[in-house]
Amino acid sequence: MKKLFKAISLIAVIALLVGVLAVSMVACDGKNKADLRFAAPDGTPALAMLTLASQGQKLGGKTVEYEVVSPSNIATEMTSGKADIVIMPVNAGATQIVKNGVDYKLVSIAVEGSLYLVGHKDPVDDVVPAITMDDVKGKRIACIGESGVPGLVFRYVMQANDITIITEGTPTAEQVFVEYVADGSVAAQRYNGKQVDFIVVGEPAATAQKANTANDLNAEMNMQTEYAKACGAQGVDDYPQAGLFVKTALTQDKQLMHDLFAALDANEDWIETNADKVTDEAAKIGSTSKFPKPAIPRCALDCSDLDEEDVNEILAFLKNVAPSVKWDESKDKLFALGLAG
Repeated sequence: MKKLFKAISLIAVIALLVGVLAVSMVACDGKNKADLRFAAPDGTPALAMLTLASQGQKLGGKTVEYEVVSPSNIATEMTSGKADIVIMPVNAGATQIVKNGVDYKLVSIAVEGSLYLVGHKDPVDDVVPAITMDDVKGKRIACIGESGVPGLVFRYVMQANDITIITEGTPTAEQVFVEYVADGSVAAQRYNGKQVDFIVVGEPAATAQKANTANDLNAEMNMQTEYAKACGAQGVDDYPQAGLFVKTALTQDKQLMHDLFAALDANEDWIETNADKVTDEAAKIGSTSKFPKPAIPRCALDCSDLDEEDVNEILAFLKNVAPSVKWDESKDKLFALGLAG
């Protein structure tokens, strides 16, 4: 009987210890849990939050969890409401707001256009000429971001130049064959494997691949310039690539938004003056991308708060690449302006 009592007592003590430990762990988790979450896809968009993340920047007195995620997973940060602040393709985020009713606002363009079509051309008098539309006709191309801004811009430019895109078979003289790929490294693999003649990639991949001695990529077509030509409108020299989206309720927190834009501005300044340190700093926050110094100015970081002119340019872009959506009717739902304070 005594042995049974001792066994019961021992079990009770163990259960009590387990309970205390569980409570302690919950308390610890609660204590360390950040107030906000800021997510960005790896690559140039992650640069927009670089020093905020590496320095653990607080915003509006709130602690923030910063995370670099795979580009293929960034959309779920918004659709699930997991991230309070998120950087993602402008068209994808805007579509989630307009069509699916997610409760976010587009408050800034984190990255302007930074897309290039890259290939090889023989030098003329020791100068490598730019790639032209005639060069790509009848050729095979690997392009990143089929449903994102890269794919949308590429198709818009090709259509404006009366070049038909095919995804099967052999292209004729007025066509291009396009294989959509996951990222710049896969595009380079297709090129090095002689499966394509050109690749369409963003920065920093465009600069990195041209500098890579394992291939002969040496020439490019500036897709920002070609987009402006395709628009046929004066004053259009770029397009919004990645947007900064914030949960609607947080846009009402003036101190938080002021701190956010001040930190984004300071981050741009740091990157501009420390271009040779960017790759190492990015590695600290979980980025696997390499950022060659010459690529930094071409990464086209922006991160300023929006005004009416910005809104009109963004709406014009969305109407160009996704004309089936009634973007003008959703203007108030989409944007929050002048939040820097």
